[in-house]
Amino acid sequence: MPSPKKENAMDIIECTIKIKEERRNHYELLARSAEDKELERLASLLADANSELINKLKKLKESPEASSLNEAGLSEKVCVFSPSFDAKHPEVSLSRDSDAYRHVVKEIEEAVEFYEQLGAEADSKQVKTLYLKLAEMEREHHSVVTNIYSFVEDPKTFLEWGEFSNLKPL
Repeated sequence: MPSPKKENAMDIIECTIKIKEERRNHYELLARSAEDKELERLASLLADANSELINKLKKLKESPEASSLNEAGLSEKVCVFSPSFDAKHPEVSLSRDSDAYRHVVKEIEEAVEFYEQLGAEADSKQVKTLYLKLAEMEREHHSVVTNIYSFVEDPKTFLEWGEFSNLKPL
């Protein structure tokens, strides 16, 4: 007889989707409340990147490899996004550290480590494969976030090359 399903229990993919949706909402709030145009733009792009990841996770959830697992054992209480800064008042939260990007990257890196650890501890090859797939999706998301940051920051970080500027400041 199968064990009864825990009340308000989720599988790992549902949990990840829930956290990503909360993170996306956090970035949308940050974009709306940011006074700095650069932070607003960065938060909007991060929200969009999270939406793309959510869509990929939903497709994974519907895939045969994930649907055969049906492991609903995570409490909804652990499936909560805990932001490292306040989106309503980013100027206060980031007053000593204006680079929100580093917080975002740290959260993604922690997620990769989390899924890799779960994969290493998994009993079944199928479950291990799923956790490692989630870790890979987080790595891809890390790459997207890094590219977004470069896109936003590059216009402000350029070098003056004497060779191309005829030795005059730009």
